[in-house]
Amino acid sequence: MYHTLEDRRVHCTSVMTALTVGRYLELVEGVYAKRGGLDGQRAPLKTKTGITIRSRMVSDLQQGAVIPPVVLGVLADDPQIAELATVGDSEAFSTWFSALDPEAISIIDGMQRTTALKEAVVVHGAIANTSIRVEFWISKYLNSLIYRMLVLNTGQVPWELGRQLETVYSQFLKRISDEVGGEAEIFERDEKRRRASAGQYQSSNIIELLLIFSSRKSEIDIKDRVAEDFARLDAIETTAHAEFLEYFIQMLRLMVALDKAFSKLPRQNGEEPVGRLQSGKDIFASFPAMAGFAAAVSVFLFDEPGFKIEWADAGAKMDQVQQAIETLTARIDGFDPDGLRQFMQMETLAERLSGRRGGVGRFEREMFRRAFTTMIKNAERLESMEPCWLAS
Repeated sequence: MYHTLEDRRVHCTSVMTALTVGRYLELVEGVYAKRGGLDGQRAPLKTKTGITIRSRMVSDLQQGAVIPPVVLGVLADDPQIAELATVGDSEAFSTWFSALDPEAISIIDGMQRTTALKEAVVVHGAIANTSIRVEFWISKYLNSLIYRMLVLNTGQVPWELGRQLETVYSQFLKRISDEVGGEAEIFERDEKRRRASAGQYQSSNIIELLLIFSSRKSEIDIKDRVAEDFARLDAIETTAHAEFLEYFIQMLRLMVALDKAFSKLPRQNGEEPVGRLQSGKDIFASFPAMAGFAAAVSVFLFDEPGFKIEWADAGAKMDQVQQAIETLTARIDGFDPDGLRQFMQMETLAERLSGRRGGVGRFEREMFRRAFTTMIKNAERLESMEPCWLAS
């Protein structure tokens, strides 16, 4: 069994084939191990009901049950895609697939089934010789795989945006690192590191910024099912366009530039820090500031959530954002320490951030979104950051 279809909407090739369970587990061994079993997919099934379902799946497999196709995502380059066009059967495809870098492969849908297959083979070795269907989504565009994953998981319960994106996050972060590697440093989630300077960010924060940028909201409340559904629809709408990831990377570059510019304001010796803000570096050490910036740029480019995105206008709008940030960073570069302190108005920012008792995170994200929106629109005439910090 070997069948291919072209998805012209998001430039993917779908390959459906049948593999033995043993062969499938060999192919995904690297990516499965790197994910730590279930890390990056839904959480391990620990409830009594969950464990019962998993055990039943293993039992069904032992009795010859047919399970739904497992779906793998593959990020391939132009030569690999050209070579794929010459493949005509399952064996040749397995050879092609085996030569891929494990970093380019992700289990988009089927981590739980893969775990059940591994358990079933241990219990009953003959299962390794049975066949299962496997679908491969192959593209040179990362956003195409993200889009496919979002559509594929629509309607599942539970459906957590962050966890689902983590199924392809290693490819996403690799692309980001390749693009901004000389400007920023991204920590892996399992590294026990703290931000020591501007331009350093946790990988989990970068993933969440993608969700914020695609949904055009400073916060995604996954506890609110309706809000989550709309966030998913917005994410599907944006990631379906090839230029979306380019805009996100450009936004990230501008955030790094602004972070580094703000960090030129050192802590003033002999003075007590104002709240948690000891220096300019501390602004983007706060995730609400990162979220606010991503949301501000996204809304500026794509309009408020719910409105149709005019993709033809987004490029010119991104040029405006870039011009605004370049204007601001150039002005900051021209200040001496006293002038920069006067321009930054950290005391005003600290006052805005203090005194909040409930909903602090949501308040700060929205405050920074308004602040950076004002900054983008008024960069040319800002005499200080005070109008931004006071924006309402």
